[in-house]
Amino acid sequence: METMASTLSEELLLCPICLDLFNLPISTPCGHNFCKECIQGYWEIAELPQCPVCKQKLSKGPEFKVNTLLSELATQFKKSSAKKGKRDSGSVDESSSQEDFCSRHHVVDAFKTSQMKDSVSKKLPDLFSKAGDMCAGPVEASINDRLHWINEINQTAGISRENAAREIQDCLQLFQKLFHMVQKGQEDLLEDINSKQMQVELKARGMVVALEQEIDTFVQKRASDHHPFQVLSTSTRACLQPAVYVGAVSRAVTRVAGELEETVGVHVKRLYETEIQRARQYAVDVTLDPDTAHPKLILSENRKQVHHGDVALKLPDNPKRFYPGVSVLGKEGFSSERFYYEVLVKGKTEWDIGVGLENVSRKGGNILNPENGYWALGMRGGQSYWALSSTPVSLPLVKELQRVGIYVDMECGQVSFYNVDVASLIYTFTGYSFSQRLFPYFNPRRNQNGTNSAPLIILPVDV
Repeated sequence: METMASTLSEELLLCPICLDLFNLPISTPCGHNFCKECIQGYWEIAELPQCPVCKQKLSKGPEFKVNTLLSELATQFKKSSAKKGKRDSGSVDESSSQEDFCSRHHVVDAFKTSQMKDSVSKKLPDLFSKAGDMCAGPVEASINDRLHWINEINQTAGISRENAAREIQDCLQLFQKLFHMVQKGQEDLLEDINSKQMQVELKARGMVVALEQEIDTFVQKRASDHHPFQVLSTSTRACLQPAVYVGAVSRAVTRVAGELEETVGVHVKRLYETEIQRARQYAVDVTLDPDTAHPKLILSENRKQVHHGDVALKLPDNPKRFYPGVSVLGKEGFSSERFYYEVLVKGKTEWDIGVGLENVSRKGGNILNPENGYWALGMRGGQSYWALSSTPVSLPLVKELQRVGIYVDMECGQVSFYNVDVASLIYTFTGYSFSQRLFPYFNPRRNQNGTNSAPLIILPVDV
């Protein structure tokens, strides 16, 4: 057991800076561990409080407490190493036998990655003291599993942190640009108003000067002329028109709104392109379940296409089969956190697609809405699109849908539909809780004398 402890601890209890056993180890917020003197010395030389391993910036003048558990483990290792040295000099055969026993459990290499060294420090209290006389193999395997899980958790948290930072940066840049456009529009409007007012002020000043000069002239004439009113009667009244701003504000706001709409449109399209690409990372392989298909539905041989036939097939009636609703579910149900697939609806005049709970009613008329276990989108009459919520929501789409992406985030209670061809969001159901597995749902609707004969096609997803 000591051999296992020594081979394991020797790799995990070394400071990344001095490469010696930890001495008063401290843990940084990013999960790495260093001797207190080593990390303090590093920060003095680097003049920048950051982690030497992952380069994550830390708060100014960080003060971290000693990791007492890791320090105690390092101390115990030093003591066990000293005892082992004494035994090796007095009883070679015994230590060799124990080493041979432990060497049969090939797990030592699994502990030698630097990421495991960094993350395990918080999870090692009493690791060896609790092992006692238990068999080394199962213990090592359990430790190996947990170290691997710790590593995966840390990596996932790091990726999430990077994603959040990137999203915040993109968001700030976009809103700063939009704010700058609004600010520029306001400045231009104020400049236009002030310019017109200045022109009025200059004109007024000139008129006042001219009138004052005329007054001086009249005063002089009055002193030498006894008939001033004859002069006044021939005077033309001076009149100044105020500046008029009819339409100035509305024109400025309209111009800024147009610029904002254009800019937002470009950025929103780019955001949806990124959003769809991220959703595609959760693409799943969807095939149709013939046991759930209405007797008049025709499934392709590869179970990737379905259309309505005019003649009912002779199929066994079972509780899973839809009737009279011309529907079919996917073969695979999903209970994972996220999944995504795409459906081609091109050439059809009516259809319903989405997801449904495992226990949705298969018999009788089924109304598609979340209350009945369906989250679906539908087309009617070859031109109108609807989100089939409790109260159906009309969707004023500009272009005809062809390729529809369906993304489900079960943890967030979200089902989103995307127009993949133009990279736009069609509709999102939010705020729901899924207590059962969800199955892809398809309803090609009736043939309608051939006008709606095109199939619904499950498409391969390009990741």
